[in-house]
Amino acid sequence: MVAPVALLEVWEQALPLKPSARPIALLSLAFSKADAEELARLPLGIRDARLLRLRQALFGDSLDCLTACPACGAELEFTVSAGDLLQQAGEPAANDHWLQAPHHQVHFRVPDSTDLMALPGLASKPDEYWAKIVGRCVIDVQGRDGSVELENLPQDLVELLAREMERRDPLAMVWLDLVCAQCGHAWPSLFDIASLLWADVDRWARRLLHEVNLLARAYGWTERDVLQLSAARRQHYLGMIGA
Repeated sequence: MVAPVALLEVWEQALPLKPSARPIALLSLAFSKADAEELARLPLGIRDARLLRLRQALFGDSLDCLTACPACGAELEFTVSAGDLLQQAGEPAANDHWLQAPHHQVHFRVPDSTDLMALPGLASKPDEYWAKIVGRCVIDVQGRDGSVELENLPQDLVELLAREMERRDPLAMVWLDLVCAQCGHAWPSLFDIASLLWADVDRWARRLLHEVNLLARAYGWTERDVLQLSAARRQHYLGMIGA
């Protein structure tokens, strides 16, 4: 069980960070003996499996999600089970893979958080973004006549490599099949546990600070005094002051 003060400290540390760096700060709660560089080098699917387990421990299994239909703009609410997603998780022994294509042999690794942090400005351009990600993960390419430069890779090989990376690290790209109740439009939506968990932690932290403020003003307690109370006792005291 994570102590409120520990989670609050991690929230404070992660608040000024870029979104791509916040998952590493959150994972430090569950893996305090691992340094930030080690956590950042986790394959994205392994990172996200650990984030899903952390989400279960902090807030339960069900994740309430909200998105907009790309066809009509209507809001769609749905619930995802962390446990169901974790059934796809794997723990590869090594991040060292090969792809044998008709005319090329590619030595590659799967993406990690360092790749996302290196390309923060491209997330709004999916095709260019994933081409850059693939480029960062290629270690070596051999063609019929020897080594091949990354910029000379054919587009069909880049797409094949992206699919192979997804197969090797299944939780790195989780697509949900959604249907709009208003217009019937169906589309695949990318599930992002890192953003969802951060949103949950951010809401929890801001709500807790509000409770600290109310109880400190009512009883003259310090923040430490309030945080040492259980959630149930905090709610009872808040009820007594009409909050």
